[in-house]
Amino acid sequence: MSNLDGVKMTMQKMSLVAAVAAMMAGTAFAQSNVTIYGELDAGVGQRYYDAAGNKERGVITNYDGTSRWGLRGSEDLGNGLKADFNLESGAIDLKSGSIGGNGGFNRQAWVGLSGGFGSVMIGRTTTPQNRIMGQFDLNDTADGSSALKAVRLEANGSFGGSRQDAQIQYATPKLNGFQGRIAYVPEDNRTGGDPASNNKAFVQGAVEYKNGGLAIGAAVQSKLVKNSTDARTGYAVAAKYDFTSFVISGLYTQDESKAVGRGFGLGAAVPLGNLTAGLQVARITDSSVSAWEDATAFELFGDYKLSKRTRLYANYGRVNKEAQNGRNYGSKNTFGLGVVHKF
Repeated sequence: MSNLDGVKMTMQKMSLVAAVAAMMAGTAFAQSNVTIYGELDAGVGQRYYDAAGNKERGVITNYDGTSRWGLRGSEDLGNGLKADFNLESGAIDLKSGSIGGNGGFNRQAWVGLSGGFGSVMIGRTTTPQNRIMGQFDLNDTADGSSALKAVRLEANGSFGGSRQDAQIQYATPKLNGFQGRIAYVPEDNRTGGDPASNNKAFVQGAVEYKNGGLAIGAAVQSKLVKNSTDARTGYAVAAKYDFTSFVISGLYTQDESKAVGRGFGLGAAVPLGNLTAGLQVARITDSSVSAWEDATAFELFGDYKLSKRTRLYANYGRVNKEAQNGRNYGSKNTFGLGVVHKF
């Protein structure tokens, strides 16, 4: 065999390898990209407990974060269009290994499409308020100590909860720092087919604007029930600014329920290397229930990063007498020390 023949054979082999690689790349391109993710939170402390004395003390879980696992992914359909999905388990109790809710994917269970038009999700998913307004709670909406949650003004879900079943949600593309979201749940899905149900269709919208260290957000919620003098349109407005050396945040909310009323939250956090320390306060300023008016809560929090995915936390929260009575708490104090790991 001449040298020329050898060169030709080598080139043919290289062409074959290139063709196989191209076929494999094409196959991989067409397949869904699926990611397993999750978070684990456990520590020691004491939650706010009810007036009946049902206490959660000692080893606690889901105090600063939420233990859970999930699957999410997308398939590139070409021409900028993607098919997306997300399945996320209920909260996992690390003391026993049990899963909250129905034991299934009751935190997220949706499928949708995304592209240049934005994105659409259909199924059970977090609300526009959750996805946009949650950022204005500087302690990442910590379930156990959040001052806003203690007085029922939670940034991520005061309007009928942070998630909704049978939801159709549309998100606009991000344009010059702006993004909007709107969600709808048909009345039949809200009533469960019960003609006696007082539930209305769920309609909620939220918008945000980000520019450098500035973030501004707003959310609005239609009435959730019919024939109720307590129900009204709810709304929330908030702003946050990151000065690099410290962060400040403020939120004002009118709850959909007059019984909860209107109120505000203020927070500040200071990063000190791997440590972030902060303070937040929340207060009800107006309520149709006099005992609930002036309900106030505050929290102190600290997070220390051991890595990008693991942190230690120390949180303390306290409520005044009005908040204690409004929430039917048996204690005025809560605290937690623990570790959160994300994967």
